Amino acid sequence: MTIAPTVRGWCPGLHTPMEAADGWLVRVRPPLGRLSGAQARQIARAATMHGNGLIELTSRGNLQLRGLTSDGTRAFAHDMRIAGLASADAATEARRGLLLSPLAGIDPAAAPDAPDVIRALDTALTNADTLRGLPAKFVIAVECGGHVPAGTLRADIVARATDTGWMVVCGDRALACPGADVARIAVALAHALAAMEPVMRPLRDPTLGQAAFARIRMPDTVTAPSARPHRPVLAGPLPGHAMGVVLPPGPIAARMLEDIARWCDERGNGHMRVAPWRAIVLEQCDTPPPLPGLITQVDDPRLRIWACIGTRGCACATRDVIADAHALAPDLPPGVSLHVSGCAKGCAHPAPADITLVAGPGGYGLCPHGRADNTPVDIGLSLAQIHPIVRGWSPAPHRSHPTPREN
Repeated sequence: MTIAPTVRGWCPGLHTPMEAADGWLVRVRPPLGRLSGAQARQIARAATMHGNGLIELTSRGNLQLRGLTSDGTRAFAHDMRIAGLASADAATEARRGLLLSPLAGIDPAAAPDAPDVIRALDTALTNADTLRGLPAKFVIAVECGGHVPAGTLRADIVARATDTGWMVVCGDRALACPGADVARIAVALAHALAAMEPVMRPLRDPTLGQAAFARIRMPDTVTAPSARPHRPVLAGPLPGHAMGVVLPPGPIAARMLEDIARWCDERGNGHMRVAPWRAIVLEQCDTPPPLPGLITQVDDPRLRIWACIGTRGCACATRDVIADAHALAPDLPPGVSLHVSGCAKGCAHPAPADITLVAGPGGYGLCPHGRADNTPVDIGLSLAQIHPIVRGWSPAPHRSHPTPREN
């Protein structure tokens, strides 16, 4: 028996676990997106000790652990504080939800002052103890250019490096400023948005940006850039003598994170960066870890596939969509993206994909060039029927996509 999909409107955190069919979910936000090998091993051990040993990377570069008990969530939070990976204060932990370019400070083509901007913003958010009332899922991003280009990270407030300095983007408005002013302006905008008590976020309602800038008495803004490049590939050698590896669709066993951490210590400088798009960047490393299932080649079709936990951990799902996604990977033509969703919520990928398949009691629904919550053009498809559909799909680079729905 499945449960009708319900969008909860918030994400689990370290201090705010969420119950799923396979137990409680918690998330770890590595400070400034960076982990030492020792810290990664501590997370892996805690995932096995307190949960079911499964770990996922989220679209915001967080690590999500599954299968915890209620008591296990508290024990896990304690372990993460001891490891230096979290604050003991839930409000402080919630404010520090930064989405960062994973190559800041190591990509020669990125803004050289990006690490300073990131540290200043993190400190400002940590000290902003009066900042309350922001909508659930509110996030601030920092884009520093280079291999991860401007427009790649989507957030409610974005600090974006430009050719002449920085700009702070909120909704549909942007303000140019020096890097030294980014943290002050971004936090002021966050305070303004909280005071407005909006039901929506700037990412969902871009018009909130103009009102927020006016509230902090900075109305001389310009129209925010609208370009959104394709997400960068973070598999294989990367700028700044780094190595990118991407996890396959679905969760990994804690042992894989331990093995990546060991390789990071032995073949790198002992530090890694947890990035969006299921990626891990190993610093000062020139060889990828030889682990079965890990994606290290830029032409691997699994880089263009998204799948949720499915029946392995969600009561809303009707199929093991992870297994189905892996079965379809060899059929996926170059340049075509695939989203295999357990239900219409589309948790794994809220934006459109070339092929979106939505599991139902009688088989899959097909949503071409759409999202999981779109009306399917066909329903009740078996996996055997889907294989030739995927094999015969042609990329359509100039099509018009539906508006992305944010997670």
